[in-house]
Amino acid sequence: MPLLKAMVEFWRPETHTFHFLVGEMTVTLQDVAFLYGLRLTGIPIRSNTRGPWEEKIRANLYSHENLGNWHRERSSMEGGVVGNNIKLKWLRQNCGVAPQPGATDEELGRYTHAVALEVYGTLMFFDIAQNSVPAYYLELVSGNLNEVPDFNWGAATLACLYRALDRASMRFKVVKGPWMLLLFWAWSYLPVCRPEVALIGGLGQPNVDSCVPFGRKWDEARSFSRSQHRGAVENARDYLAVLNVEDVNWFPYVLDRAFMPRVAQEGSIAEHVRLPLIFYHIVAYYYPDRCRHQFGLYQITPPPLLVSWDVTQNLLGFQHGTYRDRPDFSTIFAGAYGEWTDEALAARQLETQSWGATDTLRYFRWFWRYGASERPTPREDAKARLQRTQ
Repeated sequence: MPLLKAMVEFWRPETHTFHFLVGEMTVTLQDVAFLYGLRLTGIPIRSNTRGPWEEKIRANLYSHENLGNWHRERSSMEGGVVGNNIKLKWLRQNCGVAPQPGATDEELGRYTHAVALEVYGTLMFFDIAQNSVPAYYLELVSGNLNEVPDFNWGAATLACLYRALDRASMRFKVVKGPWMLLLFWAWSYLPVCRPEVALIGGLGQPNVDSCVPFGRKWDEARSFSRSQHRGAVENARDYLAVLNVEDVNWFPYVLDRAFMPRVAQEGSIAEHVRLPLIFYHIVAYYYPDRCRHQFGLYQITPPPLLVSWDVTQNLLGFQHGTYRDRPDFSTIFAGAYGEWTDEALAARQLETQSWGATDTLRYFRWFWRYGASERPTPREDAKARLQRTQ
């Protein structure tokens, strides 16, 4: 999509922020909670990725009637399992039909695992390029179907998005990520390539523990009427390059906050803390202090980054499956995991006092000197042309 391609050009992988004329902006943990309704509390996702996974796949996705097909499908590219990946097409055909009343526990379990795998593989973690999901995602589904595992789903999803943006901005050939989340975020904050929408149905219903998140608004919207909204990457780039403060909807959730999921309303200390976001082998650093204006705070010149550019590049090159002996990520990233303790989070919250407009002016002088100059430049007549099409 033109908007996503243009946004990648404004992304800085060392800070995990977009560099616009209005300063730095990013998808925050708060955005993930409101747009997707994902929790921001719990332990980082660092489960086992070591195979083989045949037994786990058989136990959770194959009915007793289908077990006879296991060896044939296991060795066939047309089957449901290729390597340690499960094909989405097979998953939908064999496990994706909702059970009827009176279904057995086996049928309910198979359907639950299939739905969870599809959500993980298409919305939360990776926008699948190979139309399959890793079998190790089965570790993320609790054995007790009435319980949700105590994982930090929001942080894991944002880690995947940051990783995808990093790789896209650095011209990696294969880039997978939760691009729908970025699209929902852009439409919520920016008047660029935004579709026409109707009022969201079901807000706050039946209750804040089970209601739809803010992202549902955009999931149902697919009407593009203005000429610039149907433009190519150049038009989207021009609009982003001339974006000013008045164009940005800085608080997109404020009017509907009381009707949003409880996890979004309650939030988490982690929303306001500089820390590593973790998902298996992915570690992506989160810098909310560089986007304080998205939290309604005065922006200040941020302190140095938590890690050097060399470390960031090394983390980008670290991939699941890169090494013959799949590494124990718990050992490699032990320091990053330790930053998610309650004590560590509480000690590093954003300061909300003692800053004012003077500090924000000082920040913009700093940003325009060191950050704004590296933004893509619009075409000469971009601003006038965009104003005519509004």
